Amino acid sequence: MTDQKHIVEVIADPLGVTYFNLFAELSKNHPEIKLSFVCLNPVPTDMIEDMKKRGCDCYWVKFDPTSRIKSWFSAYSQLKKLFKQIKPDVVHSHLFDDGVPTMIAAKHAGVKKRIHTKQSTTFNWIHAPKAVFLDRFINRNATDLIAVSGEARQFVIEKEKAKPKKVHLIHHGISFETIKKANEEEIKQFKQKFHIEGKRIIGTVSRYIKWKGYIEFIEAANLLKDKYSDVIFMGVGSGSQEEELRTLIKQKGLEDRFILTGWIEKKFIPSVFQSLDVYLHAAHMEPFGFVIPEAMINKIPIVTTPTGSAADGLKHLDSAYIAPYYNVQELAKGMEYFLENESSSFTEKAYQSAIDNFSIEKMWKNYIDLYKN
Repeated sequence: MTDQKHIVEVIADPLGVTYFNLFAELSKNHPEIKLSFVCLNPVPTDMIEDMKKRGCDCYWVKFDPTSRIKSWFSAYSQLKKLFKQIKPDVVHSHLFDDGVPTMIAAKHAGVKKRIHTKQSTTFNWIHAPKAVFLDRFINRNATDLIAVSGEARQFVIEKEKAKPKKVHLIHHGISFETIKKANEEEIKQFKQKFHIEGKRIIGTVSRYIKWKGYIEFIEAANLLKDKYSDVIFMGVGSGSQEEELRTLIKQKGLEDRFILTGWIEKKFIPSVFQSLDVYLHAAHMEPFGFVIPEAMINKIPIVTTPTGSAADGLKHLDSAYIAPYYNVQELAKGMEYFLENESSSFTEKAYQSAIDNFSIEKMWKNYIDLYKN
């Protein structure tokens, strides 16, 4: 097909991303495009054969994140050579590590449309300010930027100095059926594992890192522990902050009330969501936050900060309880609100908002529209 557009998706992630699999399947309904993938990893991954089984070419470019600068130069050379060979119409990178070499390699290879999704928005600004110039480097060399939330779009324009006309708001999408896929036995087993049968559970699903807001969650739980003896608080994840969090939990006398589960396989996450009575999200400046639409689609009442997808998909005291950043008292009030009040009207509105705003099909359509323009 002479007018077929060749789209190349590039990712520096050893596990790939879930929506790539869905994109590969959805692309079968679009003969006007050819979809290929490039994975930047130390060694070839299962993603290569998986994508080939789905009818898409997939290439490996050697990249070692432990030797980032050296690997960027090496990846640039490999990517430039690959792009000149396969001649894509569009190259699309998704993360900071792949964005740096991919955008400049695509530019030097003569690729006219170069798209970068700003999935790492705010990270360098907050945690590695010396690297912000590289965020701006990516922005300059891309022809189009995708912000995954309204908050992220504003940040990219105001702080990273991207040209507004370059920045498109396209929310991430999730597979609704996948995140709801848990049966009663799986839920029962999860509750038995952590001895939480017969309790009301307020939980979050996120890494144990500072900007996920675990400190505020623990502080807010401490304000409620004496009033609600039947409530257990839970953090599902893993990360570098775990020891600090366990120390704080002990200091607050919450050892029997606040559970840090440690890492749980992704296939068991639907059981986690469907075990919760309230979902708590205290993150600061999160670009998107997949867990918010996942909680929405599972019809769990949500207490959250106004970050990422929460700010775009939820309304305070309508479909969620939205607390200001770092406000422990308001997080506690939000949890108490749902412990004391009927929440079905909230969860129904949140569910419908997830359907309207965060489907993988809508994400894919918006991407296709951008690729074609």
